[in-house]
Amino acid sequence: MRTHSSLERSRVNGPGSRAVIWLQGCSLNCPGCWNPLSHSIEGGMEVEIASAVEWVADLHASGLIDGLTISGGEPMEQARALLALLQALRLLLPEISIGLFSGYTERELASGAFLSRDANPPSSQADLWRAIRQHLDFAVLGRFNGNRPSQQPLVSSQNQALLLLSDRHSYSDFSPLSVEFTINSQGITQITGFPILQ
Repeated sequence: MRTHSSLERSRVNGPGSRAVIWLQGCSLNCPGCWNPLSHSIEGGMEVEIASAVEWVADLHASGLIDGLTISGGEPMEQARALLALLQALRLLLPEISIGLFSGYTERELASGAFLSRDANPPSSQADLWRAIRQHLDFAVLGRFNGNRPSQQPLVSSQNQALLLLSDRHSYSDFSPLSVEFTINSQGITQITGFPILQ
């Protein structure tokens, strides 16, 4: 799968302490997107699914994380790779929480009306979404719209929806929007989260 970046530990991308993987490539190009460098399909780097699973498993075994959030870019543009990742994680770590951010609405996903580099017919894409959905505990769906700011947890614009897809979480588990700065031992800074727009 092609990734944009990753973060070992975050507290603003879902409940608890979570690893984050941003997948590379997005054709939606929402105006005001906070992560435009993740849009090009030529950017980022290829990562073996087994390596990503091992990375998450090591972080979980060390007690650093309770879950994983997958964002982008647009994760559904790599739907088959995403499904393979989720299947492997659920097999190895059924206890972790998994969340997803997608710019597509649930209706678009359920009908297969999303761009996938796998070039599947819509019915096959709808099946892919159903398979992906069953491995998720929550998802934030819908395009970012800077003209409709929100202050709801994980939802940066009012047209987006936070869906609970398992009984692992309740809405009270999700913290208010905030931004997080991480500086690693090499001095590389990562900024993640959700600035509150006025």
